[in-house]
Amino acid sequence: MTEFLAGFPGLLALVIAGVVLFAESGLLIGVFLPGAGTVLALGWLAGQGALPVWSAALVASLATIAGCQHGFLRGAHPGALNRRLVERVGEQRMKRVESALDGRAEPTAALSQCFAVVRTLVPRLAGRAGMSHPRFTACNVPVGAAWGTGLALLGAFSGEAYAKVQAAAGLFGLPLLALAAAVLALVWWTRRRRRASGTGAEPERVRR
Repeated sequence: MTEFLAGFPGLLALVIAGVVLFAESGLLIGVFLPGAGTVLALGWLAGQGALPVWSAALVASLATIAGCQHGFLRGAHPGALNRRLVERVGEQRMKRVESALDGRAEPTAALSQCFAVVRTLVPRLAGRAGMSHPRFTACNVPVGAAWGTGLALLGAFSGEAYAKVQAAAGLFGLPLLALAAAVLALVWWTRRRRRASGTGAEPERVRR
């Protein structure tokens, strides 16, 4: 992927990477596209001075988030899932994803960002399962931003070790699991505090 993107000017490389990442997370063909490899390559180019590092992180984050949002909205409509794709991916894998969404929608929607294939399927399945758009967005945006930024920075600072980093890109999902869990815990804690403060404010109005 680095050789491919390196053949284009910085701005065009950003556009191409953005299209690939949107398709990888938002279109059914995305299960066959190299999402993590594209972000790493974009980050590597930024590290070589071909484009600003912040632009690589921004494009990677926005493109994958936008793709997931598109996939979710498509999944909310009947017939959005292609039967031939389901057969290629495997009925059992699809059932496992659907089972994970049942009762654990938020963690599944968040953590799916860290893994290829499910990053494409989960938004559509979440939409089909009836998960509300605000709930999905609250999970998708912070983790998608962390995934895009983290991989772009990793690619930018990998230097000569880029080949080894790219080979281990699948393992990079592991630390992101911890990051995603931390984000979810923060969201849960913030909501709980708001509810608690709202509950505590009510008696004051009554006393007044």
